[in-house]
Amino acid sequence: MKKNRLLCLVLAVMMVLSLAAGCAPASEAEPEETPAATPEATPEAAAPAGAWADGTYDGAANGMNGEVAVSVTIEGGAITAVEVTSHNETAGISDPAIEDLPDAIVEAQSADVDTVAGCTMTSNAIIEGVKIALSKADGSYEGEEEAVAVPESADVVVVGLGFAGMNAALEAANNGADVLVLEKTGSRGGSLRLAGGTLSGACTKMQEEAGIVDSPELFYEEIVSRNADIGGEDNYLPDVAMYYCQHSGEAVDWLDSLGCDMGDRSVGQPTLYQPMQVARVYSTGSSASYLEKVGELLDAQVENGSVTICYNTKVDSLIQQADGSITGVNATDSEGNAVTVEAGAVILCTGGYGHSEELLKEYNFTNVLTTAPEANTGDGHIMARDAGAVLKNMDYCSTYAGGLYTSETGFVRSQYIRIKDFPYMIFVNAEGNRFTDELGNADGSDYDAIVSWWKEGDNTVWIVFDQNMVDTLKEEGKSIIQGDTDWTKFDAAVEAEESVFYGATLAEAAEKAGVDAEGLAATIERYNGFVADGVDADFGRDRLMMEFDPDGAYYILKTIPYVMITSGGPIMNDRCEVLDAEGNPIPGLYQAGEIAGNAAVIGHTTLGGVSNTGCVVFGKRAGSCAAEYAANN
Repeated sequence: MKKNRLLCLVLAVMMVLSLAAGCAPASEAEPEETPAATPEATPEAAAPAGAWADGTYDGAANGMNGEVAVSVTIEGGAITAVEVTSHNETAGISDPAIEDLPDAIVEAQSADVDTVAGCTMTSNAIIEGVKIALSKADGSYEGEEEAVAVPESADVVVVGLGFAGMNAALEAANNGADVLVLEKTGSRGGSLRLAGGTLSGACTKMQEEAGIVDSPELFYEEIVSRNADIGGEDNYLPDVAMYYCQHSGEAVDWLDSLGCDMGDRSVGQPTLYQPMQVARVYSTGSSASYLEKVGELLDAQVENGSVTICYNTKVDSLIQQADGSITGVNATDSEGNAVTVEAGAVILCTGGYGHSEELLKEYNFTNVLTTAPEANTGDGHIMARDAGAVLKNMDYCSTYAGGLYTSETGFVRSQYIRIKDFPYMIFVNAEGNRFTDELGNADGSDYDAIVSWWKEGDNTVWIVFDQNMVDTLKEEGKSIIQGDTDWTKFDAAVEAEESVFYGATLAEAAEKAGVDAEGLAATIERYNGFVADGVDADFGRDRLMMEFDPDGAYYILKTIPYVMITSGGPIMNDRCEVLDAEGNPIPGLYQAGEIAGNAAVIGHTTLGGVSNTGCVVFGKRAGSCAAEYAANN
């Protein structure tokens, strides 16, 4: 029986995430995207003005949803115009980068400009495309690399080149395997390109520097106790959780040793959610540095012939023998040709299913939006299930609160309201009743609770404002829709009446929004009494409260959750071997990254940094174990 366990989480730990749609606006409750690493060798910087020949030059690079093409005009040796000529980026989300970056490049006379906050992947595509165009203008362009032909066989095939896939391929090669990586998009990095750089681990050098005493056992006890508190002892996999706790610290130290950006090297607690018993969260400088440094090691293995990477190549199915063993894959190459690859072992690093509306509705949600990468459609989940794997924790999915549906982008979330500490609003259900303290603790430690969608119903929450509150927000320089500084998006949403509903009276607004008007009126009256008394007798809210005007105009936002990463996946053991229904390894099949599911490590709880760090811990483990299996079979 399907269960809706719809917890709104801040996942600064994108597994990769591969959890990636479009470029998601950054906020405290959602990690900002980080630059995408691309397989092409692009010019490092623009030439100085005057070094470019006059003319119009084209360039292109991969954004979130495919190629972003640009045109650069040079007149009198200077950049006079930059235009984005074609793209498949998500409308509304990518607009700031597409609108602002061309002018910034012209003004700077260089492609070395800052990315637009919240639109990093689209920004990087524009910047890299302009660099290619400028290299054509100064004569340094060396042409695009030809697509790599897919080999007929390999010791280890890695499916997916997100952060877990990068680590798996690198470690398999380090263990002597001939490795083939098949990536269905045109770039590496997966969902980590969207995520913040948060890591977690026990017994790290940074803890030692801070005088913090920790142990893998203490970390594991944290997982056990938190799941016991929610009756979720059967959710996490004990051997997988313990392996993570034992090796997470060395994974953090390894990234540190590579020269990755570790910010100010502070060790802390989550900025939201319940604190840990011991500080072991590292809010580092940039996840892009992880891709850069690990990518350098992987590129060295490509150079020496130990690793072959084929981009724009989609794996369609696993090859399974009568004895159940996996001996290769069937795929479609970059030219659209069907290819078959024999392999000693296969590692699935295909990310989650956050961009599959079908799977999300099958396992999790009645209504849902997504900001996950377009490539995250659950390919690995389906292939593993077809091979006999058992999917676990699929009834649990981490989400963000406050998504606003728009017909322009449909399933892809392009607008949302930032929930945490937003002033004055109240949450109600379809009956017009409040159901929580909308703000929770000031330190954010109960953030899970204040944005948890109730288990029944269609996981819809209505957010209520009156005209006085809207006017006050405008005076305070705040917007309701995230990033809508001039309120044009809000005005358009009111006009569209898809997710934002206006009424000259409370009853009119409620009718348009689909909320019981009498129930809402009673709620407003009761809440106003709490504001007057200074005590919220129902839920204990203690700040940012304002009386509603019973006779004034009202706005009601119809919000649904949105997904960036998913938490369930095939059951595995601590060797990253995918297991069948009897609990036995499916010979030759391994996994790492978001497909394995964050819940396999921490259950239905929130512990910051597990996803990113898990891509190293389990990517390395899958790579070494798969190489060993391939060598012995």
